Amino acid sequence: MQSMIVSWITAAWQGFLKIFAESVTGKAFFAVCGAISKSWRNSAIITLLRKDKRSYTDEGVFVRLIRMPMSFLDLIKTKLGAFINEKIKNSFICGAAKIYINNFVAINTKFFGIMLLTMGLSYMLVKAALGGGIVIGGIIAMVLGAVMSLTSFNIMKFLNNSVSVGFIKSCAGFRELDIEAYCEDSTHGVKRLIISGLTGLVTGTAAGVIGILGAGIPFALFGLLAVMYAPLAGVFFAMFAAPFVPTMALAGLVLWTMLSLAIKAVTDGGFKWRTDSVGVGLAVLLAVLLISSVFSFAPRQSLKVWAMYFVFMGYYFVIINTVDNEEKLHALLKVFVISGALVALYGVAQYVFGWNTNNAWIDEEMFEDATMRVYSTLGNPNVLGEYLLLVLPVAAAFFLSFKAKTVAKWAYLAIFAVLALCLVLTQSRGCWIGFMLSAVVFITFYEGRLWALIPVAMCIIPFIIPQTMVDRFLSIGNMDDTSTSYRVFIWMGTLGMLKHYWLGGIGMGESAFNEVYPFFSYNAIAAPHSHNLFLQLTVEAGAAALIVFLVTQAIFLKKMSDAYRFDDKKSLNSALALAIGSGVVGFLAQSMFDYTFYNYRVMAIFIMVMAVGMSFWHIGKEGQTLDKGN
Repeated sequence: MQSMIVSWITAAWQGFLKIFAESVTGKAFFAVCGAISKSWRNSAIITLLRKDKRSYTDEGVFVRLIRMPMSFLDLIKTKLGAFINEKIKNSFICGAAKIYINNFVAINTKFFGIMLLTMGLSYMLVKAALGGGIVIGGIIAMVLGAVMSLTSFNIMKFLNNSVSVGFIKSCAGFRELDIEAYCEDSTHGVKRLIISGLTGLVTGTAAGVIGILGAGIPFALFGLLAVMYAPLAGVFFAMFAAPFVPTMALAGLVLWTMLSLAIKAVTDGGFKWRTDSVGVGLAVLLAVLLISSVFSFAPRQSLKVWAMYFVFMGYYFVIINTVDNEEKLHALLKVFVISGALVALYGVAQYVFGWNTNNAWIDEEMFEDATMRVYSTLGNPNVLGEYLLLVLPVAAAFFLSFKAKTVAKWAYLAIFAVLALCLVLTQSRGCWIGFMLSAVVFITFYEGRLWALIPVAMCIIPFIIPQTMVDRFLSIGNMDDTSTSYRVFIWMGTLGMLKHYWLGGIGMGESAFNEVYPFFSYNAIAAPHSHNLFLQLTVEAGAAALIVFLVTQAIFLKKMSDAYRFDDKKSLNSALALAIGSGVVGFLAQSMFDYTFYNYRVMAIFIMVMAVGMSFWHIGKEGQTLDKGN
């Protein structure tokens, strides 16, 4: 979809570029840009990144150990796969699940009407049995359900062809997406009405007993069935929901997706497992962390922490084995950015309307005019900033890759602006540094000639950056700031611990840390962790954990340089691979100032982003190119 406003902006910009290119200033500028670009192409860094694209995952003890569960599932598939698949396909549960999924996706009015009618009825009966009397919510559900039951119309058919939904799809970059993806035959017959009625009865009963949470049963059931039917759906759900849902809900979704993939691996004759050197690194890291947890100062608590690491790091293998072509990759990253945009919008709204904000994370004496830091859905400004560091480069890549005359290009520019504004409002100095480093990497590889604009940018920036932001940035390293001194003293205490526990660590988690840290703390400062990911890994599991983690990250960044095509750096795939790599660099920079894995959801998102990046590498290696452009 192309509006007059977008066309006017595009024409004005192209006209300006033409005039500028023909001017003396423009010619001088492009000459400088050309010299910078030539020097960069011939640099030692580019030479290093272009060479040695070998894979080290075909042989080795670690690879064989990691593949043991996969080999076991392959063995089951060979012996019993066809039999199990036949039984599942012909089962009553599988048939009912397909009917439920199709009617839910179609938003069939009779299906939802019967569900609301029975839900309202059972809800009122339960409330009456519990002495709650007549409840207006139950009456409304019954009336609405009765009205909807009079017709059998698939609302999704109307939405799929509507102008408003078409505009939304264009903005999101899904112009060709067909949301009318359901089986028409499943939206007829008596079975769907029985299934709908039973679902409504269960939902109403649960809502009457446990409250509003019970009303979410139909949606949860749809999610579980959709993931079991297609594990890729679980990957999309997790990528979108990670910044919104509680940690244990995300862990449950991850485990359910793992189980669904295992079933798929056994029943799908064409399924083949993928492994890679980054996955090997994560598996070795988990092994090292497990050993430290077993011999921890607080073993029970440490093993609980390790279990969360196992779940979310294990999800890496789910993603690289479900996202198997570029079309899925592009869609998944768009969902990632859209989810990030919603998080950022809420963060900006927090600032504008003063929702649930306080000054708990800022030194009021040093920054009297900046006592509000937003945290959106993630509970902490620094955690929010860490999440935004991963999303921002991907949003930039989509903006740059879409054609100028598409609505999506300007929609992603708006998303990038909201994400950047939210990052500013976190007032997280470490995240600002991480973003600047990420931007340096992205700009250098995407269009290094833009560095010729640095003198101009240096002249403009002082006039557009708020003074409060300048003051807070310049306070980095100022020990008068309680936030800075707090971290420095914790780092000193942690380094004192490492003198004694550098080899094997003290065990994972806050409990183990607090068993030892008080003996080494400075100024009696209490802390749940070391506020530095690299120090924390070392103090928890010894030098081996730090070495394995650093090597894994180095391998990952090298793989991203392989996925990035130097001969076609402006393509969407190259831009996205570069965006993921630069986002990880920014995240690791922030990890110097905070324990970025302390929030399990952010750790899970970081692992997901790495897995998506490696999926680019796998697809490029296997030659499964689609790259239809935008």
